Amino acid sequence: MPLSLRPGTLADVKRMADIYFDAFSTNTMNARVFPKSLPESHVFWEKNIADGFKDTYSNFVLMVDDDTQETVAFAIWGSPRLPTDTTPSMPPVDTFPAGGDRDNARVFFSDLEQQHKRFMTADDGSHIPHWYLELIATHKDHQGKGAASALLRWGEQRADADQVPCYLDATPDGRPVYTSKSHGFREVDARTYMGGEYEHVFMIRDPKPVAK
Repeated sequence: MPLSLRPGTLADVKRMADIYFDAFSTNTMNARVFPKSLPESHVFWEKNIADGFKDTYSNFVLMVDDDTQETVAFAIWGSPRLPTDTTPSMPPVDTFPAGGDRDNARVFFSDLEQQHKRFMTADDGSHIPHWYLELIATHKDHQGKGAASALLRWGEQRADADQVPCYLDATPDGRPVYTSKSHGFREVDARTYMGGEYEHVFMIRDPKPVAK
């Protein structure tokens, strides 16, 4: 199955949201906070993704099946921000699906922001320029076929060109992919939520020298 990369547009928002729910259908946190059966969960994610296009630092990259022209995976990579630039915060908790677990959403997403700031702040308190993998998702029918790796390389190559690190947070299921020799992320922390029921991993990839 030949695949091609292309930039995402607002016309792709619904498909990206559908892929998100398919990819994270077995994720404990996602099922608790964004029940797939609730229409408001889909409305939330479609708006959340669409709002991301307003951020000039967000790069939407899609993997498309050349035969069917169907999007099978996507990634949102945040390019390096200036220290003076404002980093978007999570949406207000009262905008999360009322039928989901807003209390755990508040704890979890607030902590993701805190950990991101923690690891991307230097000892002297200055901001560390970096590429940030905000989200990556592959439809279950296309997992294990190289789509995610190509989307990861898209950001990694740009980070190497800029000679800055990459940062991400992920479910433990993604750990083997990110820490593989092909991608070279290293785990810097793992934290548990929902009383220990759910674990999330924080990772950094140092830039590789670019051949001259």
